Amino acid sequence: MLYNRKTPGVYITELAAFPPSIVGVQTAVPAFIGYTKQAQLSGKPVYMKPIRIGSLADFQEIFGGEYDPVYKIEEVDADADVEAHRYDFKVFDPNPTPVAGGSEAPPTYKYYNLTRDPAYPQYNLYNSMRLFYANGGGNCYVVSVNSYQKPDGAFNPVDKQALIDGLNVIKEQAGPTMLVVPDAVLLPRSTPPTGLKPPYSSDFGAVIQEMLQQCRILQDRVAILDVYGSQDITRTVDNHVVTLADVIDNFHVEVGTEALNYGMAYFPFLHTTVVPVSDYDFTNLDPIPASSGANESLQTILSWQNKNLYWDWAKDEATPRYTQVEMKIAEMVALASVKPLDLKAVTSVSQDLTAMLPLLGDLYRLILTKNDVLPPSPAMAGVYTYVDATRGVWNAPANVTLSAVDRTTYKLNSDQQGDLNVPVDGKAVDVIREFVGRGNVVWGARTLDGNSNDYRYIQVRRTLIYIEQSIKNSLNTFVFSPNDGNTWVTVTSMISNFLQGVWSAGGLMGATADEAYTVQCGLGSTMTGLDILNGYMIVQVTLQMIRPAEFIELTFKQKMEGVG
Repeated sequence: MLYNRKTPGVYITELAAFPPSIVGVQTAVPAFIGYTKQAQLSGKPVYMKPIRIGSLADFQEIFGGEYDPVYKIEEVDADADVEAHRYDFKVFDPNPTPVAGGSEAPPTYKYYNLTRDPAYPQYNLYNSMRLFYANGGGNCYVVSVNSYQKPDGAFNPVDKQALIDGLNVIKEQAGPTMLVVPDAVLLPRSTPPTGLKPPYSSDFGAVIQEMLQQCRILQDRVAILDVYGSQDITRTVDNHVVTLADVIDNFHVEVGTEALNYGMAYFPFLHTTVVPVSDYDFTNLDPIPASSGANESLQTILSWQNKNLYWDWAKDEATPRYTQVEMKIAEMVALASVKPLDLKAVTSVSQDLTAMLPLLGDLYRLILTKNDVLPPSPAMAGVYTYVDATRGVWNAPANVTLSAVDRTTYKLNSDQQGDLNVPVDGKAVDVIREFVGRGNVVWGARTLDGNSNDYRYIQVRRTLIYIEQSIKNSLNTFVFSPNDGNTWVTVTSMISNFLQGVWSAGGLMGATADEAYTVQCGLGSTMTGLDILNGYMIVQVTLQMIRPAEFIELTFKQKMEGVG
């Protein structure tokens, strides 16, 4: 260029003094896969497509709201169950059955359980998004694998292949750094392998292994996993009382043996406060009179309480208030039988009846307690996002109190956690523990590859992904560049400047930058002449990673008087 001037004059040539810079990739962009009420964007269906959102409002606009279960009211007949308080609520029966001889029996209580209608399955994704944003969540991707209901009104069961198909969709999307599938814990149980006891799910194992394999192949994301059956501990499943050891042993088998350093698991499940009681109304209960059997209708039970509260027992006749409430109950039954529901009218009648009959409000709160349990993975995705934004990805996502969590489904002590944190096979499970005065705290920071000195800790794995992907993306501009000294110097300087910034921010260990990292690229150091002939430019980066202070040992020694 300098020798091609044709016109006399003064020319200016600016030479770059600094190498190109590296921009760090985002570290906390989860991808959620699961079932939604709908999936519609700009009037078009977007099932099995990765959609980026930035708030719960975005999710509601595109994917709709929560799934409404329906519960049946079943009478508890066994005296042993009543004496052991194995019932959900009781109602004063104003119409006792006459005893022999025609005399009237004294008024008694009747006892009931609320049981989920088996025709109505369960879905976790919507409330999981609530939990994610309550704990610091931000931008994320959502893949809806299907809607709650089919066009004919039947419900879609949570299916292994649908979730795997959703994972395959997000595999092609650049940007996500975490995989979260809260609906995976809802997959059906299967017969456990020899030596294991229920609850076990081979479908769950297939999904989480697919998550780990995707992370291993792409190397730009991690999988946040839940422990299947966590909510079943102390319950009877298939005539077996489930123990903590059963659940953890099963998980160790379900998770497999591959790509463990890309996964981290959390235990137990959480009783959350993300669902307000106002989300429920009488359409979540069966208001139609039962035709036979032990089931009672909501209509019957509310009529009993109405009689107890507002009947004129002295005159044995209806009061105006009693008649008014009965009309509201009849209106409730009529509204529940009309499809689609008139939501405004349902809300109005539900509020009126709740004010008149306190029992109805108690039933709504009972439904809430049966639907407030969620797996911990969405909360942890929010914690990762919060920690990355406030302290950096090189800090452990632990010792953080969870928001919108009332309590855990299982309380662990230190001895029990020790077996989970440092198991023989290395498949560590991080726990969430309740501490007095602190609430529900994330008390673990290990990957599933607990026996590895390289990838034992979550922050090491995720920091390496951040550095690797940031450098990789920037080096794309040098593909097909001359494989000579100028390129090697430029690349080395560019990476060194980037790592200098990471070290200065506290992301690498070392008193000086030279102790924290080294970058090499050149003939005789990282490449041979044959490498250059074959088109290889080899860059070697050495890092001193920061690891958490997981065990703090205090040593105390008494000093005798007069002894130096």
